[in-house]
Amino acid sequence: MRASQATIDLLNEYYAAMESNDPQRYGTYYADDMTLTFGNSPTIKGRENVLAAFAEVLNRVRSLHHDLVNVWEVDNGVVVYESVGEWNLHDGTKVSIGAGTVVTLVDGKFVDQRIYVDNAPVAAALG
Repeated sequence: MRASQATIDLLNEYYAAMESNDPQRYGTYYADDMTLTFGNSPTIKGRENVLAAFAEVLNRVRSLHHDLVNVWEVDNGVVVYESVGEWNLHDGTKVSIGAGTVVTLVDGKFVDQRIYVDNAPVAAALG
């Protein structure tokens, strides 16, 4: 089932906060005990560890913008969506990559986020 407009708005607001590269701002969307998994990488546990992981990546680029493509909402706060991330590098290069994400929301907070993406083109562009 397509996601509600409230859920789409929440995701767009979250990604706007992430694009600002302000961990205090995008961190407000995370539950204290949230988990984050990128593909087959080890799961990162805890809000502060997730913030550190994102800060490490985002500090290497000018910004990261996301456009939502399709968003579906299923039971128990689970949201599945496609997005296109546009990585804006410090040298002016832009790299666009599609991703699939599954998040579980409880009271408007991410308690689990699983991102399925191949960021190899960004890694190559960063050198």
